[in-house]
Amino acid sequence: MDANLRTTGYRFDPSKYSPPLGYTRLWVIVSGKPAQRYFDVKALHLPTFDGRYFHQAQVTRHELSPVENLRVCLGSLSLEPYSGEALRAFSFGGVLQIRLEEGDLICELTSTAPIFKLRSDPAIAGGLIAEELLDLLAEKQAKLAGHEDELYSRLARIDPYQAFLASMVSLRKRLEGFPANLRREKFHRVSAELQKAMQIVQQTDGWDGKSPGLDDLL
Repeated sequence: MDANLRTTGYRFDPSKYSPPLGYTRLWVIVSGKPAQRYFDVKALHLPTFDGRYFHQAQVTRHELSPVENLRVCLGSLSLEPYSGEALRAFSFGGVLQIRLEEGDLICELTSTAPIFKLRSDPAIAGGLIAEELLDLLAEKQAKLAGHEDELYSRLARIDPYQAFLASMVSLRKRLEGFPANLRREKFHRVSAELQKAMQIVQQTDGWDGKSPGLDDLL
């Protein structure tokens, strides 16, 4: 483990995109007791799928074996510190690799899609998109009352990058259907960030802007 991560307690690796769009990887150190780090993580909370059931998993120093991999679902995750406010992020799914090192759990989240910070730096696109996608997922869950596992079992079978493209297409459709008389400042901010994100992906990945939406994939 590098010294900087040991000091800070977490790290988002830089985006592969230019201008930046989210982050490529998330590292978190989970400690069994306060360690006087810049951000001292007590627990990592994230949505997981074990092949059959959806779980809101809690990763703590005391509950896991020395080496473990978790399948992460599309959705929000949070870093719970020993003191202060939690740090929240959003992923389109991926793999969380966990290992025990020098008494701490080293957690590495990798994904084929960008990882977004919620309430992120305005210079890095993605935070507003993630917040809108959480609202969109909540709407889909509400329609499947009592069957939330079915939604996540389907989401878990989609490659994170495909889920990322599908989410942007679905969000664009949702914004286009928003009544013109209700389009306030937040609407325009989200719309501008989504347009910027789609342009970045088109320029870097050669995407044509077309993809099945979430409803099509589900």
